[in-house]
Amino acid sequence: MMVGDEQTIVVQDSDKGKRIDKFLSEIFQDVSRTQLKKSFDRDLVIVKGVPMPAKYVLRGQELITLRLVLPNDITLNPVPMPLDILFEDEDIIVINKSAGIVVHGGNGTSAPTLVEGILSHCRLSGSGNPSRPGVVHRLDKDTSGAIIFTKTDRAYLQLVKMFATRKIKKTYQTIVYGTFTKNFGEINLPVRRNRFVRTKMAVSEGGKEAITRWHILKSFGRQFTHLQVNILTGRTHQIRVHMAAMRHPILGDTTYGYDKNFSKLMVSPRVMLHASEVVFDHPCTGKTISIKAQLPLDFVQVLQLLSENF
Repeated sequence: MMVGDEQTIVVQDSDKGKRIDKFLSEIFQDVSRTQLKKSFDRDLVIVKGVPMPAKYVLRGQELITLRLVLPNDITLNPVPMPLDILFEDEDIIVINKSAGIVVHGGNGTSAPTLVEGILSHCRLSGSGNPSRPGVVHRLDKDTSGAIIFTKTDRAYLQLVKMFATRKIKKTYQTIVYGTFTKNFGEINLPVRRNRFVRTKMAVSEGGKEAITRWHILKSFGRQFTHLQVNILTGRTHQIRVHMAAMRHPILGDTTYGYDKNFSKLMVSPRVMLHASEVVFDHPCTGKTISIKAQLPLDFVQVLQLLSENF
């Protein structure tokens, strides 16, 4: 086993009362419980200068310092792949991610990742988890669109803070099942990991605050709606979980309630969710940057099919 770079995590008040090992497993979703246990066993989880046991109960506002014990077999192999580069300078690179590609490696990941593709093009920041260099946020495998990576440690540390303090504006487009009685709205429902299926999230009391704002771009009869969505928080699967909770599951998202029997005319190629725009102040220059990611062909084709049939 090897020890990764040092991580620092600030505990929010909403996480008060959780065991520290459970909290860290939520933060580092691609790290196994066995790996986390080894970090505790080797006194690599520190709060206020003191190594903490796995059973320590969080009080809120602690600063956790952690060095993850990582498997020896974590390797990153640069793999040449087509990259749709939306923006690049010496500090950051923004990619228009294709659906079907995983952002970074994790348990069960064997296919080349986007991180490995970018490493064949340029270097990425070494801060953070060694298995996912330069990663400051993620998109699900089936989600397409704009995603930011950092090339320098300075940019990485600043962007992590900006995401944590909600200074990054993220806009998505999605196609959901059903119709709405209003043209716009806000969903404010807490989200936490599903207690029964670890790979899923759920709306649940005691979860972390999650806020999603939406407005209608186009309605297709009573069957489907094309939405623009802004997320004020960045919880895992947030849009997918919130839409399912409102009984408007995303087209193609069978994990969160979409049923192919909803429409015999619509066979979705994937979860129809696209990160269409990201707006932020450059982490090093301070200049405001607005980056748009064009809708991919499969998304455009689905919209065209909906227009023709509904």
